[in-house]
Amino acid sequence: MGVGLLIIIQVIFLIRYVNNTNYSLVKFLDALKNEDYSVYFSPSKKGDSFAKVFDDFNLIIKIFKRNKIEKEAQYKYFKYILEHVNLGIISIKKDDLYTNESHEEILFLNKAACDILQQPKHKYWHRLAKSVPWLVNEIKKTAEGGKTLVDFGKETEKKQLSLETIELQLLGKTYLIITFQDIRSEIEQKEIEAWHNVIKILAHEMLNSFTPVSSLASTVKSTTEDSEGNVLKAEALDDEDIQDINMAVKTIKRRSDGLLDFVKDYRTISNVPIPTLNKTNIKTFLLSIELLMKPSIQKANIAMELSHIPANATIMADTKLIEQVLINLINNSIHALHGIENPLLKINCVIEADKTVISIHDNGKGIEDQIKNQIFIPFYTTKKNGSGIGLSLSKNIMKKHGGNLLVNSEVGVYTSFSLVFKQ
Repeated sequence: MGVGLLIIIQVIFLIRYVNNTNYSLVKFLDALKNEDYSVYFSPSKKGDSFAKVFDDFNLIIKIFKRNKIEKEAQYKYFKYILEHVNLGIISIKKDDLYTNESHEEILFLNKAACDILQQPKHKYWHRLAKSVPWLVNEIKKTAEGGKTLVDFGKETEKKQLSLETIELQLLGKTYLIITFQDIRSEIEQKEIEAWHNVIKILAHEMLNSFTPVSSLASTVKSTTEDSEGNVLKAEALDDEDIQDINMAVKTIKRRSDGLLDFVKDYRTISNVPIPTLNKTNIKTFLLSIELLMKPSIQKANIAMELSHIPANATIMADTKLIEQVLINLINNSIHALHGIENPLLKINCVIEADKTVISIHDNGKGIEDQIKNQIFIPFYTTKKNGSGIGLSLSKNIMKKHGGNLLVNSEVGVYTSFSLVFKQ
């Protein structure tokens, strides 16, 4: 009888122990599930048997709490940054883009986006979509990832947006991150700067031509007039006067011809023909350039290297126009290598997945940093007898090919011009 009673008491205590254990475990799991990190387990109330378990519970809750605080701090930090950049940012679920009546909340919409679009901070996507339907259409065009330029706004407040849409897969859902920026003011500023540079160079060239012409015209006028401004008769002029007049007229003609050539050069830059693109074997093409320029290079005692190029490598190009670019760049290198010890000119070609780059590299005088940004401006030149159209024309030709002409240089070490062809 006593033994049975003892067993019953032990069973009761065991059930209470298990219940207490289960209650503490459920309390712990509920705290994690509900992110309630204020829960605390007091080991002293349950005895030594629970002390280690409760210590571990409290430690885990503390770690989770710290991680949550750190994540919230990071979220607020990055949100603050995105709120204060000049780039408009919108984030939505991709499905919402194609559902006009979707009442889903916008995941993120920063202040710059509202300012650029001149919209309040909408909470729901369908409201913003109804206010700026043109934006929805442009996003759909670039929804798979891409960039576009968009003009919008009233005539007096025209804006040009550079808009990009990025698709993001996260936790089995597809999101869109839309970024845009008003670039009209930057473009206008660049245009103004470009016009200022062109006008400055045009004014300089014209003054160089008209100043001596005006001076010589005054000389001729004073030679053919008396003190009262009356035109002298032919017999009043001696041989020396006639020679002076003849020399002045020749000089005026020479400067006038120079100004006409200048205008022709200007027209050449502004009227680059549309390239006729054909598949061109790079190796064959560069070998023909090497052969063409060989006499000039040998005359200047310059060593020339043509790098190894795959036999089947090709570009889409107008060979006549690109030949003109390469000849101009090689002539520039020959000029830069004058007086250099062990002069070397290298033609290199690098083929990448998205572009092909042909480089003209020399170990010449190099280009100073303050000049690099000006060498592509029409009529800017550092050569005594240079026209200043070669590099600007070459860059224009590369732009017409959908590529670019880039320069990299270090004074006294090297200069490298790169013709970039997009694949």
